[in-house]
Amino acid sequence: MNKKIFFAITLCFSLVTQMISQEKLLLTNTEKYKQFGLIWGLMKYHHSEVSAGKYNWDEVFVTNFDKLESVDTQKSLDAFLLNFVLSAKESKIKTNTNTDGLFTKNYDYKWIEQYSDNKELYTNLKNLQTNTNINTYYTSKSGIPTFENEKGFKAFDYKIKSHRLLELFSFWNVIQYYNVNKYLMDKNWFSQLENFIGDFTNSNSQLKYELAKTNLIVSLNDSHSYYFSKTVVDSLLKFKPPVSVVNINDTLVVTGIFNKLAEKDDLKLGDLIIEINDTGIKSFQKQKIGSMISSSNDTHLKFWARYILWNKEDSIKVKIKRKDAITTKYIHLYNTFSKDEEHSSLPFFSYKKEWQIIDDNIGYINLGKISKEDIEKALEAFSNTNGIILDLRNYPKNISGSEIAEYTYPERREYIKVLSPLAERPSLANFGKPSISMIIDPFKAGDKNSKYYNKKIILLVNTSTQSKAEYIGMIIQQSPSCITLGQMTSGAPLNVAVFKLPDGTEIQFTSMGGFYPDGTGVQRNGLKIDHFVKETTSNFTADQYILKGIELINAAKNKAN
Repeated sequence: MNKKIFFAITLCFSLVTQMISQEKLLLTNTEKYKQFGLIWGLMKYHHSEVSAGKYNWDEVFVTNFDKLESVDTQKSLDAFLLNFVLSAKESKIKTNTNTDGLFTKNYDYKWIEQYSDNKELYTNLKNLQTNTNINTYYTSKSGIPTFENEKGFKAFDYKIKSHRLLELFSFWNVIQYYNVNKYLMDKNWFSQLENFIGDFTNSNSQLKYELAKTNLIVSLNDSHSYYFSKTVVDSLLKFKPPVSVVNINDTLVVTGIFNKLAEKDDLKLGDLIIEINDTGIKSFQKQKIGSMISSSNDTHLKFWARYILWNKEDSIKVKIKRKDAITTKYIHLYNTFSKDEEHSSLPFFSYKKEWQIIDDNIGYINLGKISKEDIEKALEAFSNTNGIILDLRNYPKNISGSEIAEYTYPERREYIKVLSPLAERPSLANFGKPSISMIIDPFKAGDKNSKYYNKKIILLVNTSTQSKAEYIGMIIQQSPSCITLGQMTSGAPLNVAVFKLPDGTEIQFTSMGGFYPDGTGVQRNGLKIDHFVKETTSNFTADQYILKGIELINAAKNKAN
């Protein structure tokens, strides 16, 4: 045989062998798990039989996941995935590709294109993508997701890899298909999947598992998605400082102390902590609190300032400013405090009553405390005042915004546009009232009222204004004379959906999107602010919000005169 021909044949054989070897190496466990989890989720929410709850779909995941270990090429994985799709009774397909008038920013099925060379698998997946013959066993028939049939996975064990990956893909897929605010996340939800898979695959201890779950939930960027694992707290936040603090303009102000313990480290009320572990407060808060708490915006993290000095060790390094002196030192942290330990705190300026007349002739209402009966009395009593301050730096439990609108709107008007998911069209949403609403115009308030309150209404908001409080705030803001004063709010104004994970943990997320009538989004952005309050560390015990509100009302009165 000619030496050149022999060499060419040998080279080709070597290249083919190398290509086969590379094909096997390129198909990582992460890639296998990813493709299987995507198709499992697609079938859960798009397959007519699976979405009817006719299969124990969590058990199906675990059983098939264990078979993935023997799959080592994309070709064999395609065959595995096709058999998986065909293992369920054939889906009754009703195709609808029309998305006119629908919200499509969360619609993401590009990943199906990777199977275009496998005609049978590709056709099945594309049919599922456009199928509208979907049952609602795993969601709900209305525009408000409930997930009532998510009961958890019996005998869940985080030590078992298939159980951990079931945990991940159960939550990842429900967010992929039914979280209308997904498009607002800092990082694309799909692009994070491989990192999530790595976290859950390698979480072979309870702490690593809980941290993987924490990271998953933090990634939602949703102030409603609160999850604080006891394992994480016990491990990483074991020791607490003998002081309480508030975050004022990225400086921690010491507002309370355990007297004897604080004296040990020469800590005093009013001390300003300007650095922790040689890092500025804003950056440290983002690194520490932002890695454990899901928040719609960075401002909301200030709400959790009390945890910023908690540590896994019994001391922490701080830089403290007191008057003109700056000192750097380690302060002691404690696992528990004695019930007998005497505690002191700074006196804050506040009004104790639910409602009252202040500053000669200005009405003040604490919306977090006032009752439905008293809100009517207060607004009637304030009819001849120079202005009203409505304090919404709290969470109203007893009132609705529509009760205020009866006194502050001149006519019935729209106050919010709501984006709701479509049960029969996963990933899509539309604007409109929920299908279960019995009210003709559920997002309008007020009535024709020639005697509506037309003096200045000052609405006070801050980082504590969240959820129902923000929703009520949106109603109040449509009052013609309303001025909103304060700082950025939480950015999570609407209902929550509760999803039970396979391990039994219940996680909530904002289930609908909230927009002003002009189309401005409130999710993540918070309420519109007309006047921002710049808090100061030198004068924070005086209520600068109320003082500024009084100033604006008096200025409007003087201008009118």
